[in-house]
Amino acid sequence: MFSITHKINFQQTDRGGILFYAELFNIAHITYERLFDSFELKENYFDSPNYAIPIIHTEADYFTPINFRDEVECSVYIENIKTTSFELFYIFKVNNELVAKMQTIHVVVNQSNFEKAEIPKDLLYKLKKNLGK
Repeated sequence: MFSITHKINFQQTDRGGILFYAELFNIAHITYERLFDSFELKENYFDSPNYAIPIIHTEADYFTPINFRDEVECSVYIENIKTTSFELFYIFKVNNELVAKMQTIHVVVNQSNFEKAEIPKDLLYKLKKNLGK
């Protein structure tokens, strides 16, 4: 498990002061990026000339409103790893209360032709090492 805490800013909320639903995806993506940073990989897969890792599926469930100035703890778990893709599961908490959850599925593709590619060995090693954590 890898976690970050994100304080909800005013511009992330709607008129009622509640987090705009799409902002949860931004928080998840920031957590995903920081997870990859923690892997200390030689290649930056967010800016790679060889590979791209687009999200091909996502879903989220919201259980209680997230409000302006709330401090949201976002934890990400590596749920499933296949040859060309992997699945991440996110838990969002405010004051240790579950407020939302999310799933994202990512696929590795070649930058040259955008066809599926095997997960690079260095990334695969780090994903497997953190599977279920």
